[in-house]
Amino acid sequence: MNNDGIVKVLQDFPTGNLCNAHSKVKAMSAMISPLFEGARIAGAAKTAVIVPGQNAAIHRAVHTANRGQVLVVDGGASQSFGPFGDILATNCLNQGIIGAVIDSTIRDVADIKEMKFPVFCLGAHPAATAKQQPGNIDVPVTCGGVRVCPGDIIVGDDDGVVVIPFEIADVVADRVQVVADREREIKQKLADGMTTCEIFEITV
Repeated sequence: MNNDGIVKVLQDFPTGNLCNAHSKVKAMSAMISPLFEGARIAGAAKTAVIVPGQNAAIHRAVHTANRGQVLVVDGGASQSFGPFGDILATNCLNQGIIGAVIDSTIRDVADIKEMKFPVFCLGAHPAATAKQQPGNIDVPVTCGGVRVCPGDIIVGDDDGVVVIPFEIADVVADRVQVVADREREIKQKLADGMTTCEIFEITV
């Protein structure tokens, strides 16, 4: 299965199912949260590393991105600047980037929400950033406490963001349907009157 095919499979499942499908699927810190309810992303990572207070690398990453990618920014977990705002969100939309995961605060939250551009981040901060430091793009980064390599599959929803290493993405795509089917079976048993202790054979 090619990369686009894998993404099409994975995008239909919640992040919890994906975590259950393989031990190497890693969830980012709960501090990385969706900017608005119902935000959802699934695509290959386009990575950038910035120094807090700088954002040139984000501009560079967006400029060189392919359609369907997810922007993933290592912002050093800074909560003192807003290196991503409505201008960059507009640029992302124009470039075909489907969402952003940023280990930093951002700004222009109201405008980005109105645009319905999915962003997962550390919250909001209005401080301006400079563009003197070029940073790095297309390199392994750390975002939300998880290592992300260019091309890894990123899936985000109301529960948070997970990283699926590219080398196991096809395996996860094969296994996740089994996980979802098992969950449906459990819910049916609950509807039939069983308890979770009975289903999971937990001693009371």
